Amino acid sequence: MYLDLDDARTFPAALDGIDRLFVMTGYTVAMTHQTKTLTDAAADTGVGHIVHLGIFGNGRSTDPHFAWHELVERYIEGSGVPWTHLHPHMFMENLISVFTLRDDRLRWPAGDKPTGWVAGEDLASVAAKVLTEGPAAHNGQGYWMSTDVLNGTQAAAILTQTLGRTITADVITPDEMLQAVAEGLVNTPAFMEGHYALSTFEWLRQTHDGRMDYAATTTSTVEDLLGRPPIHLAEWAARNRDALLAAEAATAGQD
Repeated sequence: MYLDLDDARTFPAALDGIDRLFVMTGYTVAMTHQTKTLTDAAADTGVGHIVHLGIFGNGRSTDPHFAWHELVERYIEGSGVPWTHLHPHMFMENLISVFTLRDDRLRWPAGDKPTGWVAGEDLASVAAKVLTEGPAAHNGQGYWMSTDVLNGTQAAAILTQTLGRTITADVITPDEMLQAVAEGLVNTPAFMEGHYALSTFEWLRQTHDGRMDYAATTTSTVEDLLGRPPIHLAEWAARNRDALLAAEAATAGQD
């Protein structure tokens, strides 16, 4: 069944007979109206459970894209549809999309500050469990996922050990990164809409200046829900060695 997040006319037919809905939007400010209108349609068509993929926030976020997610979470909670929110920290997969290696260098635009990391596979497994077990087990729950807390230097050391080659961290500030973008030396990810991309720089600023210190923590969510240890960065890098090296090769000559 066809569903277009930008065309609410497609929602009723697509949701007809659907009991559980996983909501994951793209890297665009349009996520706000997309989630709002999709939630309305879910309530109108009798969907029994909404599982929303959000961010690792504290409910009082001032970073725009974090605030957007918190807005739609509150809207979902007021919809009358049973809900569960998933709150992953930074995806390890960013190492093959946003923070790709360049000439055995890992650019880290948050100074010496760390952030939490989680493997996409763990997030997918948690989402599958929540959707399978449904609202009887998970209604009204928020699940925060953070497996490792690492800064760029620490992540580079793990990649050095795993890849068997010296990976050096290029530690800069968010403003230095933004200046590099303004000068055309660095490109923002093509899959991010402009306003969303600027918001990620605000996330980096808040990480760098300490406003995100509350989030520099690990959680036991993956182990608690899945009954197995989470995937740490070293294991993830070993599993994704070819993808990491292919992403690095694709950056050759860009700097």
